[in-house]
Amino acid sequence: MAAPKPARKSPSMDMTAMCDVAFLLLTFFIMTTQFKSEESVTVDTPSSISEIKVEDKDMATITIDKDGKYYFGVTNPTDRYTLIQKMNDKYGAGLSESQQASFTKLSETGVSINSLKQYLSLTEAQKSQVKLQGIPNDSTKSELVDWVKTYLTDINKSAKLAVRGDVKTQYPAIKKLFAELGKNDINKFQLITSSETAE
Repeated sequence: MAAPKPARKSPSMDMTAMCDVAFLLLTFFIMTTQFKSEESVTVDTPSSISEIKVEDKDMATITIDKDGKYYFGVTNPTDRYTLIQKMNDKYGAGLSESQQASFTKLSETGVSINSLKQYLSLTEAQKSQVKLQGIPNDSTKSELVDWVKTYLTDINKSAKLAVRGDVKTQYPAIKKLFAELGKNDINKFQLITSSETAE
């Protein structure tokens, strides 16, 4: 007579500790993530085979849209606050503390300093419907270069400058920008492009 087989028991594991760890990690990543601010304008950058990546840390960016309008942005929110304080004092824009705090939430600005007070008073829904006029940049009033110089010389001397243009931007807008930067001895900057795989 055959011996009776003992009943097989499947191994069990208490998953409570594993679930706790998973939720702790999830909470940690949610709390420490910094979300990128929404861009003022969508730009389709030209492609290149360059594989050098532009760092986001301590970066100032000039954006030129397809209509030749200029925008300026700074990646560090703390630097944005210092920048808007200096520009507010320099131009006498009359921005309140709450408006200056609101400016730090913008990834880039696309209005003249004189129009900034009115723009920052709008709600988020109203801002998304405003057609931005761009920052003035011509030989009589290069406010754009003033933003750049104030940031690079007075606020963060170790910061880098990058220029991001749309693939449909006309050459005269780019030439004018480079000419104004050159007049103010700003000759070092990076060009932002979309990467493409080299054949």
